[in-house]
Amino acid sequence: MKSNKELYNEHVERIKKNIAMQKTDRTPIMLHAGAFLLRYAGGKLCEFVTDNEAAEDKVVNSLKSIGDIDCVITPVRLPTTSGLAYLSASRVPGRELKDDAQWQIDEIGKMTEEDYDIIIDKGWNYFFKDFCERNLKSSFDDMKYYGTIADKIAKKYTDAGCVMLTTAVAGGPFTVFSGARTIPKLMRDMHRIPEKVEAAFDAFMVDKLNDLRKQIREKKPLAVFVGGGRGAGDFLSMKDFDRYMWKYMKQNIDVILEEGSNIYFHLDLDWSRFLDYFLDVPKGRAIFHPDSSTDIFKAKELLGGRMAFMGDVAPSLLSLGTPDEVYDYSKKLVDEFSPQGFFMAAGCCVPPNSKPENVKAMIAAAMGK
Repeated sequence: MKSNKELYNEHVERIKKNIAMQKTDRTPIMLHAGAFLLRYAGGKLCEFVTDNEAAEDKVVNSLKSIGDIDCVITPVRLPTTSGLAYLSASRVPGRELKDDAQWQIDEIGKMTEEDYDIIIDKGWNYFFKDFCERNLKSSFDDMKYYGTIADKIAKKYTDAGCVMLTTAVAGGPFTVFSGARTIPKLMRDMHRIPEKVEAAFDAFMVDKLNDLRKQIREKKPLAVFVGGGRGAGDFLSMKDFDRYMWKYMKQNIDVILEEGSNIYFHLDLDWSRFLDYFLDVPKGRAIFHPDSSTDIFKAKELLGGRMAFMGDVAPSLLSLGTPDEVYDYSKKLVDEFSPQGFFMAAGCCVPPNSKPENVKAMIAAAMGK
């Protein structure tokens, strides 16, 4: 029987080969499933709030018992901080919600039009800290507290043989501002005061790109998280995508590649209209992870052989389907994408109400059983 250290090293090598588009011994498995795994261990989601370290212990134990899982994206982190990336509050189980309810981001839209000028004049990092101290102090304090235990929690996973895929995160302004202003207000701003919005976005990126370089140099991640849900075709025209979304994604991509890391594209909603943009990424340096809204097979026609794919077993299938349906679709993915450049995973994440037998069917397909 292999030790956890041996498993960890095996998983790291398999992941590296997969990103580099080299043949692997089997399909690697990424399980982004913290809420599901806590329930699988018999816990309630409020435990992530009341005793985060103990809850993560249960998640790690579930990971080890459910299958040979290669990696997760990150630990769950404190749900009370989940809204900070959008300058928004969080509603969490055991407080605003029932004990076993999924936490939610409460987009209160407290950023004002005048705040654009503050960001332009003083920078994003100044504004973020000041805004959070004034409007989201409890969540901001929780974020600072989590920083003191983050390494300890990450070590729980690595000690169990599970790899952290992304230990650095690239920030893009559209998603953040859409939460801070709310989507309707930001959309109006983009067409009423476009120069000011773009100037604020540019100021945001100055600080974020500097922070990103520091993250990569300190943490040396396997891949850097680059998200982009709201910037997809369901929200933006091609013209606005170029101006307000891709311009800044490309800046993040360039820095990540310059610093020698790989890119993990976590892409919610439908990116079908923008697939050709990803041809700019060099071969063997990225993972393309759609959430089952984008047609992954269509994406492969254009990007296959250039970057690894991840996914995309639909969350609805894991929650509502049968084990046979999950296995058949998962097997189709393996047959289509393997033996190289493919990670088995749910589209976006495994929802907390997934059926355990369905998750095991997805894993079994990846293992060739």
